[in-house]
Amino acid sequence: DALPIFWQYVTESMAYMISANMDTGAKDFQIEAAISKIFGSEAAWIVTDECIQIMGGMGFMKDAGVERILRDLRIFRIFEGTNDILRLFVALNGFQNAGKELKTLQKALKNPLGNVGLLLTEISKRVKGKAGLGTGLSLKGIVHPDLEKSGELTVKAIEQFGGTVEALLVQHGKKIIDEQFVLSRVADIAIDLYAMVVVLSRASRSLSQGHPTAEHEKILSETWCIEASGRIRENLQCLSSDSSKQVFKNLRMVSKALVENGGVVSPNPLGF
Repeated sequence: DALPIFWQYVTESMAYMISANMDTGAKDFQIEAAISKIFGSEAAWIVTDECIQIMGGMGFMKDAGVERILRDLRIFRIFEGTNDILRLFVALNGFQNAGKELKTLQKALKNPLGNVGLLLTEISKRVKGKAGLGTGLSLKGIVHPDLEKSGELTVKAIEQFGGTVEALLVQHGKKIIDEQFVLSRVADIAIDLYAMVVVLSRASRSLSQGHPTAEHEKILSETWCIEASGRIRENLQCLSSDSSKQVFKNLRMVSKALVENGGVVSPNPLGF
């Protein structure tokens, strides 16, 4: 199974990216750090679990040493901020930034003659988005030409994500903080987007500098971006579909019933 190789490559790329940002004096890297912690801790668990699966019964034996790694890794999803809370942090920070943009637009609408340029720009962005024309964002000249298609997938995902976040904020307003099922999906999309960006950056650097592993890294980056864009598309559809909204509503009701009952609500079929 080649999947662990991808998880390792992405995790390492995230670590290099955030370390480089810190080394250059960047002060605002909390979201990137949260994403890296979530992804790294979960990737390590998945890879180790897959290792035990491949080894079979031997994976549980002390001599192999993997069982202790799996046990020790479990705490990483709890220490330094649980991954559940960090997902909320990532999602809500995105909504906060989108909210600031919408407030700026609201102020501009109160004085349209004095903010013609801003209004025309925002209207143009929204019309293009509705028509599926894109916002003009491009990674050409930034990513290596061999990864141009992967760059286009990333840009498309970013544009669609931005539109969805704005729509959710308009729909829920401040009550978005109570929509934890929605926030979890939003965070997963943000994590996938960041992963796409970091692998494109690393693979582009290797290709540009002619590293011996450049072609291999191109394959890793290209494959990851295709898979990630598919997951993002599914999550975006889930956030906007009526059936998913009904599922979120049902889950909320089931959770409430479980808490009120102090346990499972439905009786055992055998009566005990």
